Amino acid sequence: MRIDGLHAKIVGVLFLCCSLLLLGGCAKMYGLKEEPKISVADIRIQEVKAMEGVFLIKLRVLNPNDVPLDIHGINCDLEINGRHFASGIGDSSQTVAAFGTTLVPVQVYASVLDMVASVADLLHTAGKLPSKDKPVPYTLKGAVRIGIHGFTKDVPFNSSGELSLKGLALSR
Repeated sequence: MRIDGLHAKIVGVLFLCCSLLLLGGCAKMYGLKEEPKISVADIRIQEVKAMEGVFLIKLRVLNPNDVPLDIHGINCDLEINGRHFASGIGDSSQTVAAFGTTLVPVQVYASVLDMVASVADLLHTAGKLPSKDKPVPYTLKGAVRIGIHGFTKDVPFNSSGELSLKGLALSR
C-alpha cells in the first residue's frame, strides 16, 4: 500500500503530537516542583600542603518536593570575598527525604597561590589584618546531580552568605 503526500503529512503530524505528549508526560513523572536549595553549612581546613589546601565543606541540601531526591554527585566552586578560592567534586550517594534536608560533604581544593591572593585581597580591601570576628562574604556555585524515578538531572545552584573566620580551625 502506498501512502500519498497528504496522508504522509497527517501521519507525520500525528507522530509529532504523540512524541510531544510522551515527553510532557515524562517531565511530569519526574516529580520536581521546585529545585533543591543548597547552602554552606560548615567549612573546615583538612590539610595544608606545600602547593594546596584541602577543605571540607558541608553543604545543606533542602528538598522542597513531595518526592525523595537521590544525590549522585556535586561539583562546586567557592569564591571568597569575590575571588575564586577553591574547587571540588563529591560522589556522595545520599537520599534527601521528601520535604527533608541532609548534609553532603564535599572536599574542595585551593592552590596556595589562590589562598595567598585571597588573603592579600582581604588585606588590601580591609587595610589591615582580617579579624576573626568579622565575617567574609562567600559565593558557592555549582551543580548537584539528582535522580528521581530512574531519571537524572544536573541542577545548578548559587548560594551566597558570610563565613565566620572563627570556624576555620584545622580539623584532624
